[in-house]
Amino acid sequence: MLKRHRQQLTELLTNYGKIDMLCLDMWLGADVWPEMRETIKELRRIQPDVMLRCRGIGNYGDYYTPEGFVPGSKENTDMPWMVIYPLADTFSYDPNGDNYKGGEWIIKNLVDSVAKGGNFMVGIGPDENGAWHPAAEEQLGEAGAWLDVNGEAIYATRARPGSLYKEGKSIFFTRSKDNQHIYAICTEWPGKALRIKTIRPEDGTEICLLGCNDALDWTYDKEHGLFVNIPEHLQNENSRPCKTAYVFKITAKD
Repeated sequence: MLKRHRQQLTELLTNYGKIDMLCLDMWLGADVWPEMRETIKELRRIQPDVMLRCRGIGNYGDYYTPEGFVPGSKENTDMPWMVIYPLADTFSYDPNGDNYKGGEWIIKNLVDSVAKGGNFMVGIGPDENGAWHPAAEEQLGEAGAWLDVNGEAIYATRARPGSLYKEGKSIFFTRSKDNQHIYAICTEWPGKALRIKTIRPEDGTEICLLGCNDALDWTYDKEHGLFVNIPEHLQNENSRPCKTAYVFKITAKD
């Protein structure tokens, strides 16, 4: 069986060009580990740059995949990680549209994961004809529309150091790769002012809400932190650039 398993993997990594990631969704156990280790070594030889999921191969893997939950702390692992979470009740096709968790659920879990330095993968399965459930398409579309506005705060970003990835229950942070900008992602509308204790903007910096062109007025003092004033017209939810998770871009270094 292990010889056939190795032959199948060899075919996949040989006949289809460069493969970036390979997920071995299995756990074969200690009795066959010597043979499995040889398989992994062979796959590394064929595709030296492939990333292997750690499930079933432990420290021979490259990335960790918490399944069905977002880790409670960014120190949950010291290897790269990606949450895999079914949008419905299972990773397989679910015919019941009521079981799909919603676009807001996708966005909030994505934000939580990225703020902690991870990635987030939505798990959906097609039906017997290869079609997605309409609920899945609609909810993924909602998440995509949010990313069209706020993707700058997600793609190619980094986590802030230590415990600075969030404040309270509804403010999460990411930072740009060059460490010039911090993004405060509010999963709840902050009201008339956004207060942040852990960021001190540079003098004269511009703070804006992604999706809006106007700079926002702000003040800072050591005792109370940063206050960003939010104009009256944005108190009307129909005037905001999105409906879920609002991103404030701030020029500041950690």
